[in-house]
Amino acid sequence: MALSFVSRGRHKQLPPGPKPYPVIGNLLELGAKPHKSLTKLANVHGPIMSLRLGLVITVVVSSPSMAKAILQNHDLSFCDRKVPEAVLSLPFPHHEFSLAWLPVSTMWKNLRKISNMHIFTSQKLDANQELRRKKIKDLLAHVEDNCRAGYSFWYLGRSRKA
Repeated sequence: MALSFVSRGRHKQLPPGPKPYPVIGNLLELGAKPHKSLTKLANVHGPIMSLRLGLVITVVVSSPSMAKAILQNHDLSFCDRKVPEAVLSLPFPHHEFSLAWLPVSTMWKNLRKISNMHIFTSQKLDANQELRRKKIKDLLAHVEDNCRAGYSFWYLGRSRKA
């Protein structure tokens, strides 16, 4: 099991890891099968190691017991998500109001509480089950129609020819 997080600042004490190459870091060492490469690197550098993937420092935890301990004791360090550039480029600042992109804060906790109380209760989920099934059928029909028309991928609901 591998757990990684992206470092947002400079850390003086990083776990041991392979020496990175300039610019590309340790990307070449991941190879075609990164899961096997990470296992080999963990055998050399230990269950916690740091890798430089391009310009991003990543700490990889490859021991299940170590990952459990870290997530139990330092969960706030790992629970924030990096907002993708695609979300930041939208005209409306969704990342400032979306439960998916907000950092853990009072606003995030309140939105999560409201969602759990009013959207994700068993009664609401049961009541909306038929709507969810209909939407899945609509999605599958859309995918099938686009496949028949020769479209190979979708971007923001707009199909493009392959």
